[in-house]
Amino acid sequence: MNNKAMGVIFSNINEKQIGTLTAGRTLASVPFGGRYRLIDFNLSNMANSGIYNVGVITRSNYQSLMQHVGSGKSWDLSRKIGGLRILPPSIDKVYNTRWEALKYSVSFIKNSDERYVVLADGDCVCNFDFSKALAFHEDRMSDITVIYRKKDLGDGNEKNKICFTIDDDGLVTDAAKSDKFKGEQNVGTYMYIMGREFLCSLLDNSEELNIWNLDRDVICRGVRDYRIYGYEHTGYFASIDSVANYYHHSMELLDRNKCAMLFDNDGANIYTKVRDSAPCRFAASSSVKNSIIADGCVIKGRVENSILFRGVKVAEDAVVKNSILFQDTEVGEGTFLNCVITDKNAHILESRMLSGHPTNPYVIGKNSVI
Repeated sequence: MNNKAMGVIFSNINEKQIGTLTAGRTLASVPFGGRYRLIDFNLSNMANSGIYNVGVITRSNYQSLMQHVGSGKSWDLSRKIGGLRILPPSIDKVYNTRWEALKYSVSFIKNSDERYVVLADGDCVCNFDFSKALAFHEDRMSDITVIYRKKDLGDGNEKNKICFTIDDDGLVTDAAKSDKFKGEQNVGTYMYIMGREFLCSLLDNSEELNIWNLDRDVICRGVRDYRIYGYEHTGYFASIDSVANYYHHSMELLDRNKCAMLFDNDGANIYTKVRDSAPCRFAASSSVKNSIIADGCVIKGRVENSILFRGVKVAEDAVVKNSILFQDTEVGEGTFLNCVITDKNAHILESRMLSGHPTNPYVIGKNSVI
């Protein structure tokens, strides 16, 4: 158990850009990878790193999140001391930024005993060992440690991220928004480590220090005022901030190498809420290629390059290609789907033809009938 660190996860950041998929849920509870939710990854990362006092800051639509995480038992976070805590907003205070979220949740941080605070977004998909980053933070006597990765900005997928200039010892000498850079850069992951008392001091004196935004006022401006070091994450990483981005990173899991980078990391498992379902059933008429099929599915048609969550039913003569079907979706006989994302309990009737594009997938809302 890592008694030195507590964890804080932001569950609602970037959800406005996701649209239909977050109409009735917070971004952190969006399904991902056939059986997981986005929050499963950083919850698992913290639990695997021995961080057993974790607060999840919520803003709205967090009923689904609460049902999923429950007491935290699936992540070994159901504990008498510490454990998992949902931090809902107060009636008269709704946050819009990470810094506001921290200010409204400062009592949870102050009432904890750990020396360090690990901050992370709920939409980060990675398998990361925070214990090694904490050791690096202590060794450098850092005020703030930023977790970064090397990324080529030529693909345009990292807008509004922070890029860091880092010397040979890991000291951050400059930080700025990514729209000012091109080529390979040290791109932030929005995972940070800070001293708990240091963070509380900033929160208590934020008005005097003119701090209103975590990225701009603490990280970018703080380069000249604080000891900020960078710790590199070299494994798989995805940050979900748009529907196209969600689709792209979901489809990456069909690449065996990238899937292994995420889920096969020196025994560091990714955990999720267990649901007892019957095994997947494939009829004699079915054909499945390069797809992730969860338990409880019934496949009678053709499925290619797709991700099917629990309980999905694909009727005979139906074709599902390059698509993501959430839990209990039903696809009627003779229907054709390409680049489609269906939310839970969607029902596509017989002989329908629906197609999107990888950059703009066709999204069908929860409980919809098409």
